[in-house]
Amino acid sequence: MDRRTFLKASGSATTVGVLAGCIGGNGNGGGNGNGGGNGNGGGNGNGNGGGNGDGGGSDEPIVIGAIQPLSGNFGPWGQSHQAGLEYGIQEINADGGVLDRELEVVSNDTASDPSQADSYFREFVEQDDAVAITGAVSSDVGIRTSDTAQELEVPNFLHMAGADAVINDQRQHTFRVGLLPASNTMIAQSQLIEERGYENIGAIVGDYAWGRSIEAAMQEQFDVDVQIEVAPVGTSDFRPYLRSFDDDIEFLNATGHPPGNFTITQQAFDIGLDPDVVSGSGFPPAVIQGALGDLAQEAYLHYHMSDYTTDEYISVAEGFGEEFPDQDFDTHHSYGYVTAHLIAAAIENAGEATPAAITEAVRDIEFETLYPEPLQYTNGGEPDGQVQIYSQFTSEAPEYASDRDWGLSEVFRSDPLPAREY
Repeated sequence: MDRRTFLKASGSATTVGVLAGCIGGNGNGGGNGNGGGNGNGGGNGNGNGGGNGDGGGSDEPIVIGAIQPLSGNFGPWGQSHQAGLEYGIQEINADGGVLDRELEVVSNDTASDPSQADSYFREFVEQDDAVAITGAVSSDVGIRTSDTAQELEVPNFLHMAGADAVINDQRQHTFRVGLLPASNTMIAQSQLIEERGYENIGAIVGDYAWGRSIEAAMQEQFDVDVQIEVAPVGTSDFRPYLRSFDDDIEFLNATGHPPGNFTITQQAFDIGLDPDVVSGSGFPPAVIQGALGDLAQEAYLHYHMSDYTTDEYISVAEGFGEEFPDQDFDTHHSYGYVTAHLIAAAIENAGEATPAAITEAVRDIEFETLYPEPLQYTNGGEPDGQVQIYSQFTSEAPEYASDRDWGLSEVFRSDPLPAREY
């Protein structure tokens, strides 16, 4: 079991390594130094649901569990989120922590396996007294852990996991952070399509929860006809699907097949298609650039929640670069960073660090962060009034990552989107 914890006070925070050639990373290993705090409270605190709590004595750290995929198809997402989460925790602890206590994260690599994610979720809550969980990327993991969160009554902060089914009447302890639900994402794309006047639309979706949610959302939200092809998640040759599209396709939707995203893009151009837009799957942008090279600047659009043009984002990116010189802060690092500060703000607002208090505080929060609009939620955990931004790749690097040979340039942002209803 690859178990990692990190705690700023020890002076030796663990840095999670990332895919070589994709994101970078300084991977210094380590552990969590002195284990965090000398609290003598012991026991399981006063927690609810799964018998967890707020960690016992008042000197002990407040524990957050992280179930990111650090390997496998969704590893690049998890690695970026983990680094951003770590930096956010370090920043909070350096500023005095929350309620005079430090935050600590316990983390395991779930490799996007729903059963493994469920197991680690329970372990973190029942053995480590975690008061919140974060990191799910795959929608299958999101659905499984939303059930776990409901059973244990512990808040579950999603990194991605955008399938609509992740949150419903029976899953009320889960909050989306880095990705709007599939239905809202397709509303945003329908606005982009309408603004540009596209009429020839094709899509390839994966045969799993996220892909099927995208399929259903396109059928409901798009005002133009769209040809949708469904491919197995493990598909490597998409050319038969791509050849079924019109030669003059304008908008190729690859959003619904994250594992095949880059292959779809490359093979589309290889067979002679020339769409104006390929809508991506929210990969970390450095991974997109590394995988597609110059093709990334041809037609590919990266969609994201954070606004990288603001002074606050740039300041955070610069600070992150000083702490992690081998990584560039990007949109997915920002989701981990935002999650750390969101949980801390909820604890501060609640005045206590119990799962129930955090859940209620997030339901009532209006949290100014790195996004264009404040984060606020319905009681069920759906973001309300959020904006989705679409950016193209350019050859101009931002000042906070001047050694890069690429950058992003915003081409579209949606209207503020109402919370999904179910």
